[in-house]
Amino acid sequence: MNNCGGDEFSDNEDEILTTAIENFEASLKPNSSVAKDEELRTPLERFRPGYLWVSDLTRQNWCEQQVYYSFTVPAIVEENPVMTEGSSLHLARELAVHDVVQVKVTSNEDIWAIKVLNLLSSLISLLNGQTVAREIPIFGAPFDEDVFIVGLIDELRFDPTSFQLDLWEFKTRKYKNMPSKAQQAQNRLQVMLYKKLFDDLVKGKLTKEVIAKHLKLDMNRTFGSDIQATIDDKCLTGTTLNQLLDILFIRIQCITCIKEIGIEYEHQGSKESLGMNSVDYDDEELEKLFKNYLEFWRGRREVKGVEIEEAWKCQSCDFADVCDWRKRKAEQYSQHGKKKI
Repeated sequence: MNNCGGDEFSDNEDEILTTAIENFEASLKPNSSVAKDEELRTPLERFRPGYLWVSDLTRQNWCEQQVYYSFTVPAIVEENPVMTEGSSLHLARELAVHDVVQVKVTSNEDIWAIKVLNLLSSLISLLNGQTVAREIPIFGAPFDEDVFIVGLIDELRFDPTSFQLDLWEFKTRKYKNMPSKAQQAQNRLQVMLYKKLFDDLVKGKLTKEVIAKHLKLDMNRTFGSDIQATIDDKCLTGTTLNQLLDILFIRIQCITCIKEIGIEYEHQGSKESLGMNSVDYDDEELEKLFKNYLEFWRGRREVKGVEIEEAWKCQSCDFADVCDWRKRKAEQYSQHGKKKI
């Protein structure tokens, strides 16, 4: 059946699949001087598959030390019912604008084909008159820093009359109040990064060569049968990422850059809207933050925790009891107090 429709294809387990494939490939290689090599590798090389998620950077904005411990210290993390409920609400919003179809993947190239197809599907639906698209994959290498970033936009809103495109992030809250300034700063960073990645694609700043380099993909590898069937059902052509990306680049440059960005907050229990924060995009501020965070991932500076003024964050941290940064700051604060006395 050829439906040429707007279904989205599920890739919410792509991080697990990517890791599994890389672990299998690594197991085929000689395992010599592992410990020594590990010491020489950067956090980006040790903890991530050659690229970062937008969520890595927003978590870093909250507490970089916590991010580091999440990779290096075994911990029992209690399941968060708030996150579970929030995920359900996100899925419900996604299903309101399109169906979700499970697709079998057999390679990293297939995984990234799904991302490209989902982004393409959203663009095509907007260009055909749909006013809302949700759960849109986005990726790129912003600010010429030679680091690849991947994310998932919650919602794009398009006005076909004015051709204005806006980006909104959807956040749910357990309590009927707006989040703290620190949480809002995280959310602001997130939507600014999304806008930067999307606008760079619209402006043609991302190339196939950059994608292939960072993701270690064979751009001419033929897709698996399920992916190929999906492409045919979408009334598209192409059997490789090389061909599929050509279509993406052409289509995305038919649309405009994102005009406005913001975050919408909703109470989980009552589904009541708590507020909508419009965000002022600041390219210089984003570049400064981005470059600072990359210094950690590149291994060019030591990991940093929160300052004393934000020590309240430690109350909900799974690593508070083992945190060296917290202990050092407590000692510094104590010594400073003694000097005052």
